[in-house]
Amino acid sequence: MQNTAMRKTWGFYMAKIKKKGKLYYTLQAFSSVPMFILGLIIMMFSFKTVQSAMYDQVHTELQNMTDMLISSYDMLYPGDYTLQGDVGYRLFKGEQDITSDYSVIDKFHENTGVEFTVFYEDTRILTTICDEQGQRIVGTGANSKVLQEVFYGGSSHFYTNTTISNVHYFAYYAPLRNSDGTVVGMVYAGMPCAQVNRTVKATIFPILIISLCSIVIVCLISSSYTHKILTALHKIRTFLAQIASGNLNASLGQEVLSRNDELSEIGISALSMQRSLRNLLEQDTLTGLSNRRFGDQKLSETHRRFTENGTPYVLCIGDIDYFKSVNDTYGHECGDEVLKAVGKVMRKEMHGSGCVARWGGEEFLLIYEGATLSEANAYAEAMLSRIRELKVPYEGNEIRITMTLGLAQATADIDINDLLKEADLMLYKGKKAGRNCVISE
Repeated sequence: MQNTAMRKTWGFYMAKIKKKGKLYYTLQAFSSVPMFILGLIIMMFSFKTVQSAMYDQVHTELQNMTDMLISSYDMLYPGDYTLQGDVGYRLFKGEQDITSDYSVIDKFHENTGVEFTVFYEDTRILTTICDEQGQRIVGTGANSKVLQEVFYGGSSHFYTNTTISNVHYFAYYAPLRNSDGTVVGMVYAGMPCAQVNRTVKATIFPILIISLCSIVIVCLISSSYTHKILTALHKIRTFLAQIASGNLNASLGQEVLSRNDELSEIGISALSMQRSLRNLLEQDTLTGLSNRRFGDQKLSETHRRFTENGTPYVLCIGDIDYFKSVNDTYGHECGDEVLKAVGKVMRKEMHGSGCVARWGGEEFLLIYEGATLSEANAYAEAMLSRIRELKVPYEGNEIRITMTLGLAQATADIDINDLLKEADLMLYKGKKAGRNCVISE
């Protein structure tokens, strides 16, 4: 009886195929298959791009956490790291025995969710990582590869899959140095791989749903719209391919966005993804300015236009004066407010088709395209004047700010690296001359 029902169902299906004809299903195939492929492309490129961006972000966060932990120990316990004792060795930081002092790394772990470890040579002295019994894994050794690259090599490294106590981590190791530059140990910051991968999947999931829904919808569209649909799909696919190849300034045709159907939604979602990726990869999240990656790209493009078309430009490197004192006196949150205020002025005072980017820490890069050295100098002086007028409020205090800026004019006989060195040299001269000034020669 079951076989009879299956034969009837199959017969009904075959009758429907014969009634509609081969052309209908051919057109359906031509409308659905490209969309299916496009959905896969969206998922593949989105996953890879978001994954790469997420890994870079994790790298940066772990690096910052490691630097902050090292700085915290230096601020709390001045002096070098030494191992003391005849039988039971104890690790000292200056005059302070820190062998069992977990207050610092536990506070960091509590505030960030990141695991931390302090090594002396190749041995874990302090750690927030526990074994299956809940015991801290102090006294255990470091991975031989890590030991070779970080401790003996003296350089920091980021690892995307380090196993500790049967848990996989994204790990950042930095050498721990004494005041004479000698490497005496390592500092580790780690984030579970599963946690990062969940975030990547959560980011990709809406795009995946949109793609799959669009595939189903397009398969139901009548053959009279097939040509328009395929044209729109081709444009979206081209757009995503350009984004995947690194062109985050690619544009999506208005004929796609103006459609009153699901394809326009895909286009809008693709644009939203493009904007998100651009912000993630090109924008400094604290100041809202361009980040160093975009600054490098903009500088290369500007220099190319200079060499090809002779469009002049001036490079400027600026640095907030005594910024470390602000952080030391009022805390890093106050320092963040200062950076935001300076970034706001820089963005407002930027002239022409140039660019202003946060170059790193309290340092900024400005590109005055189409300007002569004297014009750029005037722009920089006006901007510095606005910065001098700033009063950044913080917990009842008004923080006053000054900057030093060094300018360098692009010339035919100088490349980008030399131009950066020239601007850096001008900045150095400004610092040496007393800060709070613009130096261009």
